Amino acid sequence: MLPLIIKNLASINKSNRDNNIVETTYFIRLIRKLAGASVITIEYTPEKKVSTTFSWFGFITFLAWYTSYYYCLYRIVMEDQSILRALYNTRLQHYGDDVERFTVGIFTLYAMWKVPFDLSGSTEDAQLIIDVDKALQDLNEPVCYSNSLYLAFILFLIQASISGSRIFTVSMSLHGGTRMPIEKIFQMIFADAIIFTITAQYCSYLFILKRRYRLVNRALNSIRLRTSSEFFKFRFQQQAVPNGIFSIKDKYLCKKIKACGRIYGMLFSATEMTNNKFGLVILIMMFLALLFTILYLYYFMEATASGLFHDPEKFIDFLIYVGWQIGFAISVMLVCIYFSEATVREVNLF
Repeated sequence: MLPLIIKNLASINKSNRDNNIVETTYFIRLIRKLAGASVITIEYTPEKKVSTTFSWFGFITFLAWYTSYYYCLYRIVMEDQSILRALYNTRLQHYGDDVERFTVGIFTLYAMWKVPFDLSGSTEDAQLIIDVDKALQDLNEPVCYSNSLYLAFILFLIQASISGSRIFTVSMSLHGGTRMPIEKIFQMIFADAIIFTITAQYCSYLFILKRRYRLVNRALNSIRLRTSSEFFKFRFQQQAVPNGIFSIKDKYLCKKIKACGRIYGMLFSATEMTNNKFGLVILIMMFLALLFTILYLYYFMEATASGLFHDPEKFIDFLIYVGWQIGFAISVMLVCIYFSEATVREVNLF
Protein backbone atom coordinates (compact mmCIF):
# COMPACT_ATOMS: atom_id res chain seq x y z
CA MET A 1 0.00 0.00 0.00
CA LEU A 2 2.77 2.44 0.96
CA PRO A 3 4.77 1.96 -2.30
CA LEU A 4 1.56 2.63 -4.27
CA ILE A 5 0.96 5.91 -2.39
CA ILE A 6 4.56 6.97 -3.00
CA LYS A 7 4.23 6.13 -6.69
CA ASN A 8 1.02 8.16 -7.08
CA LEU A 9 2.44 11.18 -5.25
CA ALA A 10 5.59 11.01 -7.34
CA SER A 11 3.57 10.93 -10.56
CA ILE A 12 1.66 14.04 -9.44
CA ASN A 13 4.91 15.79 -8.63
CA LYS A 14 6.45 14.79 -11.96
CA SER A 15 3.48 15.95 -14.01
CA ASN A 16 3.39 19.40 -12.43
CA ARG A 17 7.09 20.21 -12.41
CA ASP A 18 9.95 20.71 -14.82
CA ASN A 19 12.48 17.93 -15.20
CA ASN A 20 15.57 19.37 -13.50
CA ILE A 21 17.57 18.82 -10.35
CA VAL A 22 15.80 21.59 -8.40
CA GLU A 23 12.20 20.62 -9.11
CA THR A 24 12.79 16.91 -8.62
CA THR A 25 14.05 17.49 -5.06
CA TYR A 26 10.79 19.12 -3.94
CA PHE A 27 9.97 16.52 -1.28
CA ILE A 28 13.49 16.59 0.13
CA ARG A 29 13.25 20.35 0.58
CA LEU A 30 9.85 19.89 2.26
CA ILE A 31 11.30 17.47 4.81
CA ARG A 32 14.24 19.82 5.42
CA LYS A 33 11.79 22.62 6.24
CA LEU A 34 9.96 20.33 8.66
CA ALA A 35 13.27 19.51 10.35
CA GLY A 36 14.27 23.17 10.63
CA ALA A 37 17.14 22.62 8.18
CA SER A 38 15.89 24.95 5.45
CA VAL A 39 15.05 28.60 6.15
CA ILE A 40 16.52 30.01 2.94
CA THR A 41 15.53 27.61 0.18
CA ILE A 42 15.87 27.48 -3.61
CA GLU A 43 13.27 27.40 -6.36
CA TYR A 44 13.22 27.24 -10.16
CA THR A 45 11.71 30.39 -11.64
CA PRO A 46 9.74 30.69 -14.91
CA GLU A 47 12.77 32.54 -16.29
CA LYS A 48 14.67 29.22 -16.09
CA LYS A 49 16.89 30.45 -13.27
CA VAL A 50 17.51 29.22 -9.73
CA SER A 51 16.69 31.78 -7.06
CA THR A 52 16.41 31.88 -3.27
CA THR A 53 13.26 32.33 -1.23
CA PHE A 54 12.54 32.74 2.47
CA SER A 55 10.42 30.01 4.07
CA TRP A 56 8.32 31.08 7.07
CA PHE A 57 7.47 27.46 7.78
CA GLY A 58 11.15 26.54 7.81
CA PHE A 59 11.92 29.55 10.02
CA ILE A 60 9.26 28.58 12.60
CA THR A 61 10.46 24.98 12.79
CA PHE A 62 14.06 26.23 12.93
CA LEU A 63 13.24 28.37 15.99
CA ALA A 64 11.31 25.55 17.64
CA TRP A 65 14.03 22.91 17.22
CA TYR A 66 17.00 25.08 18.18
CA THR A 67 15.19 26.68 21.12
CA SER A 68 14.41 23.21 22.44
CA TYR A 69 18.02 22.15 21.88
CA TYR A 70 19.59 25.03 23.79
CA TYR A 71 17.05 24.72 26.59
CA CYS A 72 18.00 21.05 26.97
CA LEU A 73 21.69 21.96 26.82
CA TYR A 74 21.14 24.49 29.63
CA ARG A 75 19.42 21.84 31.75
CA ILE A 76 22.23 19.38 31.06
CA VAL A 77 24.90 21.82 32.21
CA MET A 78 22.98 22.99 35.28
CA GLU A 79 22.08 19.47 36.43
CA ASP A 80 25.37 17.91 35.22
CA GLN A 81 23.51 15.15 33.39
CA SER A 82 25.69 12.29 32.20
CA ILE A 83 24.81 8.87 30.86
CA LEU A 84 28.41 7.65 30.79
CA ARG A 85 29.12 8.37 34.47
CA ALA A 86 25.90 6.61 35.39
CA LEU A 87 27.43 3.48 33.83
CA TYR A 88 31.05 3.93 34.90
CA ASN A 89 32.69 6.61 37.06
CA THR A 90 35.64 7.50 34.86
CA ARG A 91 38.78 9.18 36.18
CA LEU A 92 38.10 12.10 33.88
CA GLN A 93 35.03 12.75 36.02
CA HIS A 94 32.99 15.59 34.53
CA TYR A 95 35.81 16.88 32.31
CA GLY A 96 35.12 14.39 29.53
CA ASP A 97 31.46 15.42 29.47
CA ASP A 98 32.47 19.08 29.49
CA VAL A 99 34.69 18.58 26.44
CA GLU A 100 31.86 16.79 24.65
CA ARG A 101 29.32 19.50 25.51
CA PHE A 102 31.65 22.33 24.50
CA THR A 103 32.66 20.87 21.13
CA VAL A 104 29.14 19.79 20.19
CA GLY A 105 27.77 23.17 21.32
CA ILE A 106 30.26 25.08 19.13
CA PHE A 107 29.52 22.78 16.19
CA THR A 108 25.76 23.24 16.63
CA LEU A 109 26.18 27.01 16.83
CA TYR A 110 28.05 26.97 13.52
CA ALA A 111 25.51 24.57 12.00
CA MET A 112 22.68 26.96 12.94
CA TRP A 113 23.87 29.20 10.12
CA LYS A 114 25.54 26.68 7.84
CA VAL A 115 22.72 24.18 7.35
CA PRO A 116 19.43 26.16 7.11
CA PHE A 117 20.87 29.30 5.52
CA ASP A 118 24.11 28.68 3.62
CA LEU A 119 23.80 25.11 2.34
CA SER A 120 20.03 25.22 1.92
CA GLY A 121 20.07 28.52 0.04
CA SER A 122 22.98 27.79 -2.28
CA THR A 123 21.94 28.66 -5.85
CA GLU A 124 25.29 28.59 -7.68
CA ASP A 125 25.78 24.84 -7.47
CA ALA A 126 22.17 24.04 -8.44
CA GLN A 127 22.31 26.39 -11.44
CA LEU A 128 25.62 24.88 -12.50
CA ILE A 129 24.23 21.34 -12.35
CA ILE A 130 21.22 22.41 -14.45
CA ASP A 131 23.58 23.90 -17.05
CA VAL A 132 25.63 20.69 -17.06
CA ASP A 133 22.48 18.61 -17.58
CA LYS A 134 21.42 20.76 -20.54
CA ALA A 135 24.86 20.37 -22.10
CA LEU A 136 24.71 16.60 -21.58
CA GLN A 137 21.32 16.45 -23.29
CA ASP A 138 22.85 18.22 -26.29
CA LEU A 139 25.39 15.37 -26.38
CA ASN A 140 22.57 12.80 -26.45
CA GLU A 141 23.44 11.81 -22.87
CA PRO A 142 20.19 12.55 -20.99
CA VAL A 143 20.25 12.57 -17.19
CA CYS A 144 17.79 10.29 -15.40
CA TYR A 145 16.58 12.07 -12.26
CA SER A 146 15.95 10.04 -9.12
CA ASN A 147 12.52 9.78 -7.56
CA SER A 148 12.50 12.63 -5.05
CA LEU A 149 9.75 11.19 -2.86
CA TYR A 150 11.39 7.78 -2.70
CA LEU A 151 14.77 9.31 -1.83
CA ALA A 152 13.17 11.52 0.82
CA PHE A 153 11.47 8.47 2.31
CA ILE A 154 14.77 6.56 2.41
CA LEU A 155 16.56 9.48 4.10
CA PHE A 156 13.73 9.73 6.63
CA LEU A 157 14.05 6.00 7.39
CA ILE A 158 17.81 6.31 7.88
CA GLN A 159 17.39 9.26 10.24
CA ALA A 160 14.64 7.44 12.15
CA SER A 161 16.88 4.37 12.40
CA ILE A 162 19.77 6.43 13.77
CA SER A 163 17.58 8.15 16.37
CA GLY A 164 15.76 4.93 17.24
CA SER A 165 18.98 2.97 17.69
CA ARG A 166 20.39 5.78 19.84
CA ILE A 167 17.33 5.70 22.15
CA PHE A 168 17.37 1.89 22.19
CA THR A 169 21.04 1.66 23.21
CA VAL A 170 20.57 4.25 25.97
CA SER A 171 17.50 2.44 27.31
CA MET A 172 19.35 -0.89 27.16
CA SER A 173 22.30 0.60 29.03
CA LEU A 174 20.16 2.26 31.73
CA HIS A 175 17.72 -0.60 32.27
CA GLY A 176 18.72 -1.03 35.92
CA GLY A 177 16.29 1.55 37.29
CA THR A 178 18.48 4.56 36.51
CA ARG A 179 16.45 7.55 35.35
CA MET A 180 16.84 8.35 31.68
CA PRO A 181 17.90 12.00 31.28
CA ILE A 182 15.44 13.18 28.61
CA GLU A 183 17.30 16.44 27.97
CA LYS A 184 20.57 14.60 27.39
CA ILE A 185 18.93 12.14 25.01
CA PHE A 186 17.32 14.94 23.00
CA GLN A 187 20.63 16.79 22.82
CA MET A 188 22.39 13.69 21.45
CA ILE A 189 19.63 12.91 18.94
CA PHE A 190 19.57 16.49 17.68
CA ALA A 191 23.36 16.57 17.22
CA ASP A 192 23.16 13.23 15.37
CA ALA A 193 20.45 14.67 13.11
CA ILE A 194 22.59 17.70 12.22
CA ILE A 195 25.56 15.47 11.40
CA PHE A 196 23.37 13.18 9.29
CA THR A 197 21.85 16.14 7.41
CA ILE A 198 25.27 17.54 6.50
CA THR A 199 26.63 14.11 5.58
CA ALA A 200 23.60 13.28 3.44
CA GLN A 201 23.78 16.58 1.54
CA TYR A 202 27.53 16.29 1.02
CA CYS A 203 27.36 12.69 -0.22
CA SER A 204 24.31 13.42 -2.40
CA TYR A 205 26.13 16.27 -4.10
CA LEU A 206 29.17 14.08 -4.70
CA PHE A 207 26.91 11.37 -6.12
CA ILE A 208 25.36 13.93 -8.48
CA LEU A 209 28.82 14.96 -9.69
CA LYS A 210 29.86 11.33 -10.07
CA ARG A 211 26.90 10.56 -12.34
CA ARG A 212 27.66 13.59 -14.54
CA TYR A 213 31.33 12.63 -14.79
CA ARG A 214 30.25 9.13 -15.81
CA LEU A 215 28.02 10.48 -18.59
CA VAL A 216 30.67 12.77 -20.07
CA ASN A 217 33.24 9.96 -19.82
CA ARG A 218 30.83 7.71 -21.70
CA ALA A 219 30.52 10.34 -24.43
CA LEU A 220 34.30 10.60 -24.70
CA ASN A 221 34.66 6.82 -24.77
CA SER A 222 32.17 6.65 -27.63
CA ILE A 223 34.52 8.91 -29.59
CA ARG A 224 37.60 6.92 -28.67
CA LEU A 225 36.02 3.53 -29.40
CA ARG A 226 33.93 4.74 -32.37
CA THR A 227 30.76 3.27 -30.84
CA SER A 228 28.54 6.36 -31.16
CA SER A 229 25.51 6.03 -33.43
CA GLU A 230 26.77 8.96 -35.51
CA PHE A 231 29.89 7.00 -36.43
CA PHE A 232 27.78 4.21 -37.90
CA LYS A 233 25.97 6.84 -39.97
CA PHE A 234 29.29 8.27 -41.16
CA ARG A 235 30.56 4.80 -42.01
CA PHE A 236 27.46 4.06 -44.06
CA GLN A 237 27.66 7.38 -45.90
CA GLN A 238 31.36 6.89 -46.58
CA GLN A 239 30.57 3.91 -48.80
CA ALA A 240 28.47 6.18 -51.05
CA VAL A 241 30.69 9.29 -50.92
CA PRO A 242 34.25 8.09 -50.16
CA ASN A 243 35.99 11.48 -50.21
CA GLY A 244 33.27 13.82 -48.98
CA ILE A 245 32.50 12.48 -45.55
CA PHE A 246 35.81 13.04 -43.76
CA SER A 247 35.40 16.79 -43.34
CA ILE A 248 31.90 16.31 -41.89
CA LYS A 249 33.15 13.66 -39.49
CA ASP A 250 36.07 15.84 -38.41
CA LYS A 251 33.73 18.74 -37.69
CA TYR A 252 31.48 16.46 -35.69
CA LEU A 253 34.43 15.10 -33.69
CA CYS A 254 35.75 18.57 -32.92
CA LYS A 255 32.32 19.80 -31.90
CA LYS A 256 31.70 16.84 -29.59
CA ILE A 257 35.16 16.97 -27.99
CA LYS A 258 34.79 20.72 -27.46
CA ALA A 259 31.40 20.17 -25.81
CA CYS A 260 32.88 17.49 -23.52
CA GLY A 261 35.71 19.83 -22.58
CA ARG A 262 33.21 22.57 -21.72
CA ILE A 263 31.24 20.15 -19.54
CA TYR A 264 34.42 19.05 -17.80
CA GLY A 265 35.16 22.71 -17.08
CA MET A 266 31.72 23.18 -15.54
CA LEU A 267 32.09 20.01 -13.49
CA PHE A 268 35.49 21.19 -12.27
CA SER A 269 33.85 24.45 -11.17
CA ALA A 270 31.18 22.43 -9.37
CA THR A 271 33.91 20.41 -7.66
CA GLU A 272 35.64 23.59 -6.50
CA MET A 273 32.28 24.80 -5.24
CA THR A 274 32.00 21.60 -3.20
CA ASN A 275 35.26 22.42 -1.44
CA ASN A 276 34.13 25.97 -0.73
CA LYS A 277 30.68 24.98 0.54
CA PHE A 278 31.47 21.84 2.51
CA GLY A 279 35.19 22.09 3.29
CA LEU A 280 35.10 23.70 6.72
CA VAL A 281 31.97 21.97 7.99
CA ILE A 282 33.26 18.54 6.92
CA LEU A 283 36.60 19.32 8.60
CA ILE A 284 34.84 20.20 11.87
CA MET A 285 32.63 17.14 11.59
CA MET A 286 35.62 14.85 11.02
CA PHE A 287 37.38 16.43 13.99
CA LEU A 288 34.37 15.71 16.20
CA ALA A 289 34.19 12.14 14.94
CA LEU A 290 37.89 11.58 15.68
CA LEU A 291 37.59 13.27 19.08
CA PHE A 292 34.63 11.11 20.13
CA THR A 293 36.33 7.96 18.84
CA ILE A 294 39.48 8.67 20.87
CA LEU A 295 37.52 9.77 23.95
CA TYR A 296 35.25 6.74 24.07
CA LEU A 297 38.09 4.35 23.27
CA TYR A 298 39.84 5.83 26.30
CA TYR A 299 36.72 5.19 28.38
CA PHE A 300 36.67 1.61 27.12
CA MET A 301 40.35 0.97 27.92
CA GLU A 302 40.04 2.60 31.34
CA ALA A 303 36.96 0.55 32.24
CA THR A 304 38.62 -2.66 31.05
CA ALA A 305 41.84 -1.93 32.96
CA SER A 306 39.90 -1.17 36.14
CA GLY A 307 38.22 -4.59 36.02
CA LEU A 308 34.68 -3.56 35.12
CA PHE A 309 34.33 -6.84 33.20
CA HIS A 310 34.13 -8.64 36.55
CA ASP A 311 30.56 -7.33 36.64
CA PRO A 312 29.37 -8.74 33.28
CA GLU A 313 25.95 -7.07 33.25
CA LYS A 314 27.35 -3.61 33.97
CA PHE A 315 30.21 -4.14 31.53
CA ILE A 316 27.82 -5.15 28.73
CA ASP A 317 25.65 -2.08 29.39
CA PHE A 318 28.79 0.05 29.21
CA LEU A 319 29.90 -1.62 25.96
CA ILE A 320 26.51 -1.03 24.32
CA TYR A 321 26.62 2.69 25.00
CA VAL A 322 30.31 3.20 24.16
CA GLY A 323 30.11 0.94 21.11
CA TRP A 324 27.28 2.97 19.58
CA GLN A 325 29.21 6.22 20.04
CA ILE A 326 32.35 4.82 18.42
CA GLY A 327 30.42 3.07 15.65
CA PHE A 328 28.48 6.18 14.66
CA ALA A 329 31.60 8.37 14.61
CA ILE A 330 33.53 5.89 12.46
CA SER A 331 30.55 5.40 10.13
CA VAL A 332 30.34 9.14 9.43
CA MET A 333 34.03 9.26 8.53
CA LEU A 334 33.86 6.15 6.34
CA VAL A 335 30.78 7.31 4.43
CA CYS A 336 32.32 10.71 3.63
CA ILE A 337 35.61 9.11 2.57
CA TYR A 338 33.84 6.48 0.44
CA PHE A 339 31.80 8.99 -1.57
CA SER A 340 34.79 11.30 -2.01
CA GLU A 341 36.98 8.45 -3.22
CA ALA A 342 34.26 7.11 -5.53
CA THR A 343 33.87 10.51 -7.19
CA VAL A 344 37.62 10.90 -7.69
CA ARG A 345 37.81 7.38 -9.14
CA GLU A 346 35.08 8.21 -11.65
CA VAL A 347 36.95 11.34 -12.76
CA ASN A 348 40.13 9.33 -13.36
CA LEU A 349 38.44 6.58 -15.39
CA PHE A 350 38.93 8.25 -18.74
